[in-house]
Amino acid sequence: MEGEDDEVVVEERVSGTISEVDTSLDTLDESVWTTVKRDIVQLLGKFSQVLLPRNSSRKDILKDWDLYGPMILTITLAFLLRESAPDNEKGQVFTGVFFILCAGSAVITLNNQLLGGTMSIFQGMCVLGYCLLPLIVACVVLRLVSYVTTHLAIRIVVVAFALAWCIKASLGFVAKSSPSSRRALVVYPIVLYYVFIAWLVLNDVPTTSTSPSTTSIPTTTTTTSTTINASS
Repeated sequence: MEGEDDEVVVEERVSGTISEVDTSLDTLDESVWTTVKRDIVQLLGKFSQVLLPRNSSRKDILKDWDLYGPMILTITLAFLLRESAPDNEKGQVFTGVFFILCAGSAVITLNNQLLGGTMSIFQGMCVLGYCLLPLIVACVVLRLVSYVTTHLAIRIVVVAFALAWCIKASLGFVAKSSPSSRRALVVYPIVLYYVFIAWLVLNDVPTTSTSPSTTSIPTTTTTTSTTINASS
């Protein structure tokens, strides 16, 4: 009788497990457009958490982290800063900015772990990458404003506002995963990281092409006057 009871229990457990299988998470048979649309919705949701940080949704980025969102933002900022560089330095500027953004976020996350934080390296790179969004928006705004004016006061105000937003958004995610007794040591590298990036955005002034045209006019005039004297 005991053997029969054991067999009945095993059969009930197996049948129960099979009936509770959830096939809604299977995405192998879905279309490419469905997958792309779902990823875009997730990206927009994480962007909204950075632009409008709320305590109730701050765990979503840490739970469902990804790297293609921060990679898009990193490449975008590197391209924006590259465009204002001289032609012979564009490649160096792009490579330098890309390396600083990626390596800096990895070092900051490693520092958080050494200080007792619970956030993984990929989670940290994800959070710090998404929090670059306000500075990228500031870089685009300053690029558009530069067609009208490049006044330093306007650039400082825009960059300072974006910098404060980046720091506020990132600290909301990172501070909760670090010990309260060592939180200052975790916050300091993050602030330094975004201050350096803000300095790059502040100095991103497009070069104008007025100087070559002004120097070519006197040269033409001198050549013309020399020709007239020689002919006389």
